[in-house]
Amino acid sequence: MFFDRFREVLSRLPAGLIRPGPPADQTAIAAAETRLGAEEKAGTKLKLPPAFAAFLRSFDGVDLFHEAVVVAGVGPAAARRLHELRDPEASDHAEMKNLLVFAEAVGGDRFAFDGDGRVLRLRAGSDERWRSGGDFERWLDGTIAHHRILYGPDGEFSPDAFEPDGAEVVPVIALRQTERALRACDDSAEWQHEQGVALRRLGRLAEAKDAFARAAALDPENPWPRFDGGRVALELGPATAREARLGFSEAARLEKGEAAARFWVWAARAALLGAEPDQVRVCRAAAVAAEPDVASSLRRARDAAQDDEDDPDALAEAEALVAALEDDIPTGRARLPVLSGSGAAGDQKRAVSARPAESRTKSARRTQPPVPRRPRPATGRPRAGPRSGSRR
Repeated sequence: MFFDRFREVLSRLPAGLIRPGPPADQTAIAAAETRLGAEEKAGTKLKLPPAFAAFLRSFDGVDLFHEAVVVAGVGPAAARRLHELRDPEASDHAEMKNLLVFAEAVGGDRFAFDGDGRVLRLRAGSDERWRSGGDFERWLDGTIAHHRILYGPDGEFSPDAFEPDGAEVVPVIALRQTERALRACDDSAEWQHEQGVALRRLGRLAEAKDAFARAAALDPENPWPRFDGGRVALELGPATAREARLGFSEAARLEKGEAAARFWVWAARAALLGAEPDQVRVCRAAAVAAEPDVASSLRRARDAAQDDEDDPDALAEAEALVAALEDDIPTGRARLPVLSGSGAAGDQKRAVSARPAESRTKSARRTQPPVPRRPRPATGRPRAGPRSGSRR
């Protein structure tokens, strides 16, 4: 493997946007493999994927776009050392001991290889994980394609790429990011899902639903593509209400406790829209079985939303879920209030009603906002070259 696309991009981009390390010494690579072999004997299932080992022989790690993503190396000159990223005890991810973490994103998210060399993204502060790519080389190409569109030829952020507040990527650019990333790595559930979010922000709901379905097919153990696909199907109206119910139900079966209960309540809401009274009862019963206190939890969320004058959408959503769980079941199709929030701000807040209370276990919380954010440089590590993490 010669990583030709990576080398070509490296030669074309402005200096400092991508900073690779020098080739790793074979002794350092062998030492890393020995360390992993020792861990494998202790009961873990770790190995250095051949594609990643080949990359290290040419580049001992790489800093992408001013620490938006830092790929670890194995030698003393690497920006991050591979063994520094392994701390299974400090992670919310139960399977961490069998994953080889090799990169870190700004905000604390980490990227890891599973036993087959596929790339997973592990969200910081929760047990949420995404299939990010099928192998290292295509994931690397996709990551670079995803980020480079945000920069102009001078190495600075392109002003047209961001919302007026400067924090969020505009949906048209976010869509282009995913299109370019998926051309390099079409088996990324993360970028398929992100494409669905961008399409939803643009009001292209049918296409968004298809993108979420592709993400769900690529990442069958991840509940969030199913939940988001259900949300879009619900927005499309009664004709796709049954599809929405099935999506919410599938998401609920992948979760436990309060997270599962809230997904079941969403499913009950879809059943109301689809005039499926028997399914309303089934979904309500499943919600209570998953979390007996779900009704009180939803009422508390509604009461808290009433005090938030800056977010009327949150109140409408909280009231809708309480009604889905407690209101009388109509004999025909229910008239449901249309929940707004398909724009950028709405997408960032749309998971609130599916997210359990802060007092619950972190494993059930969704912490990562779905709207693409402006990459921000990490702190605490030396930086070289021009900085384009902020506008001048």
